[in-house]
Amino acid sequence: MAKAHTLVEDFNDNAVDNTRWWVFGDAREVNRRLELWIPSSKADSYAGYTAKDAYDLTASRIWVELVRAPRTGQAQLRAYVSEGNELAIGLVNGLLRCEQQTGGAYLVFLTVPYDFQAHRWLQIREQHGTVFWEVSRDGWEWTTLFSNAAPFSLTAIKPGLFSGTYQAAPAPGLVVFDNLNVRETSLSRRVDQRRLSARDVRQQAAELAARRPHEEHFNNNDEVDYPATPLVGNYSKSLKHDSLGDPVGYSYASLLRALQSQDPGDFEEIVLASSDALKLTNPQSGLAFDVEGPDAQELTMAPAPRFDSEQAAHEAAELYWMAAARDVHFASYGSNSTITAAIASMNGEFPWFGGTTPVTAQNVFRGIYPGEQTGPYVSQFLLKGNTDPRKPAGFGRDATDGFISYGARVIDQRLVPALAGKNWMGGFPVWLDVQNGMDRRGMDLFESTRVFIRNLRDGATFVHFDQVLDAYYNTAWILMSEPMGNQLSFQSGVTRRPQIDVEFAKNAGNPYDPPGMLMDARKQAGFGTFGPIHLLQVLGEVLGRALRAVWWQKWGVHRRLRPEEYGGRVHNQMVFNQSSGTQGRAYPLHTSIINSLQGGGLAPYYGQPGEFSPSSYLLPQAYSEGSPTHPAYGAGHATGSGALATMLKAFFDETAPIENPLVASTDGLSLVPYTGADAGQMTLGGEMNKLAGNIAIFRNAAGVHWRSDYTESLPFGEAIAIRMLQEMSLGFNEDDAYFQLTRFDGQTIRIFDGKVVALV
Repeated sequence: MAKAHTLVEDFNDNAVDNTRWWVFGDAREVNRRLELWIPSSKADSYAGYTAKDAYDLTASRIWVELVRAPRTGQAQLRAYVSEGNELAIGLVNGLLRCEQQTGGAYLVFLTVPYDFQAHRWLQIREQHGTVFWEVSRDGWEWTTLFSNAAPFSLTAIKPGLFSGTYQAAPAPGLVVFDNLNVRETSLSRRVDQRRLSARDVRQQAAELAARRPHEEHFNNNDEVDYPATPLVGNYSKSLKHDSLGDPVGYSYASLLRALQSQDPGDFEEIVLASSDALKLTNPQSGLAFDVEGPDAQELTMAPAPRFDSEQAAHEAAELYWMAAARDVHFASYGSNSTITAAIASMNGEFPWFGGTTPVTAQNVFRGIYPGEQTGPYVSQFLLKGNTDPRKPAGFGRDATDGFISYGARVIDQRLVPALAGKNWMGGFPVWLDVQNGMDRRGMDLFESTRVFIRNLRDGATFVHFDQVLDAYYNTAWILMSEPMGNQLSFQSGVTRRPQIDVEFAKNAGNPYDPPGMLMDARKQAGFGTFGPIHLLQVLGEVLGRALRAVWWQKWGVHRRLRPEEYGGRVHNQMVFNQSSGTQGRAYPLHTSIINSLQGGGLAPYYGQPGEFSPSSYLLPQAYSEGSPTHPAYGAGHATGSGALATMLKAFFDETAPIENPLVASTDGLSLVPYTGADAGQMTLGGEMNKLAGNIAIFRNAAGVHWRSDYTESLPFGEAIAIRMLQEMSLGFNEDDAYFQLTRFDGQTIRIFDGKVVALV
């Protein structure tokens, strides 16, 4: 019998070898690797490969590269012997496990926090009757995590690659394996050149970055998979379109030519719809080099959901429901009929939209990361102000005033809201003009009274005019300025000096002001390092790096269409169905969205005279101009939020409680106490995550982004911030200083001396 290491598979042919493998679940060989998709919100869902033939593992081994791990669930290399008897090494819910199953009984020998760099390669090896579970950074030098006597004969094992989840989870993610028993690990020439160029530009600091592998970038192949309706799954706003709004090939090709050549002159040769069409937003941004933090092309994002996929249709349905519910007060979600209909529809018609299921009034339209579903919908950092006992009542003395202390000045948390009930681009002629680059910016209509954020339209208005950084600078000032007390109002007899008697303790690794202690440094205070100037400095720096990285994903990799473009395809499909094709066009859309609009939950809200526009199935936009002129995936607001929230968590104690939470009153004119049963469960870290989710999902509420733009972009921004902190930690003079934070996946890490260590 052949030795196990002779089973070689590099997946480079992008075709399943059915003579070699049993295939189960959504397993695809694409992009020269094996991609295993774990469906959202489905229990007992699995995908993978198992060898059809048996191999001899004695004095042999099997190994594989785990390119991308799931957000939750499993990704394992397995050696299957018989039912109930196998060996496995891999990821289970964020932890790396070495395990075996003997007679149906599981034995977990070792569990350690997963390190995506140290555990990139997984191996099971047998020698002289002993099994070794091993890991490697590069596929060459291996570290033994555990060894044990072989529990059964290993002369006839079937290697397998496995992914899945026992319990339903929102957006569990994509698993990618590559190089099964293959030692050739070189990246494509273009990616490797970029890595080496980044090392040269960044000189000494780049030595750390050069040791981090650069990832290959792959999209979902929408650009090549629909020959009957080419390019309909891709972003094309401001390029040329035909009469139904589908992109024209030569115009789109001019964009691709510039992105592939990277010649600045070619970007000026892109063929737009007209001479006065809106300019494309910064497609060269992702080609820039930075001198701190990860190179803009070091990290990558999983391919976006395909245009024809069920997930894309379910995500679109959530956006149609958000558009219908823009003016519903968050406090009314438990009783409003539109919200009730949305919950029923998303549970019944669209359960795989990527959010938490079952959908309830507490989690509808909310994010999935820790803290986002605790307390009121809106983060306290978008509502409350600081307390300052020195100021007159009504002028920032109490948190309910909503004024953030900016030194001697204040920032008002209230905004001027967009006009209730007013949506845009509901008619096809205007929609088509906008796709061809018509500039409709500045047509906004506003109410006459300032309010605190109380509904999705208010939130969408906030993220229409911000620069992403705004909310996080505000949050930094809240955390730096709040004096000790109850985070709500002035209390007589309590010493409460803003910026001196601080309420929110610094991060545990801060050498000057750790939580629960007076100070480590008895004769020094932090300022340029581990102080206010350091904090404010890194917020702007990490945002720039995060946006350059995601701009490469937008333009250089995925080029995903915006929801308004998908809505145009839906509209044309519905018209095609109703007129036998005389006016519309057929697309490879998943039937779930069409069925709902024809006679399902969405039907009462679209395609007939009413709240939006007569006989239209377009996705109503909160902004007169619709989306910006750059592709959807990943999201700039979401990626920036992931990075900025991570930086704030690295400087403050995440476990600090949020006392006396507030919500907007019914009319939005004031703040009132939040009295939900979970009011006492809110923490600073949870509200940071919620702030990031709010900023990202409010863009969805406007109709310009997708659920998966949020889901994938927050961790992407977080990864950029962690790498920046990793390099930053090399330069401090302070002894024993470190950063500590909890990632969006719940894993706590510590960053010091250029190292990133997962804590148990």
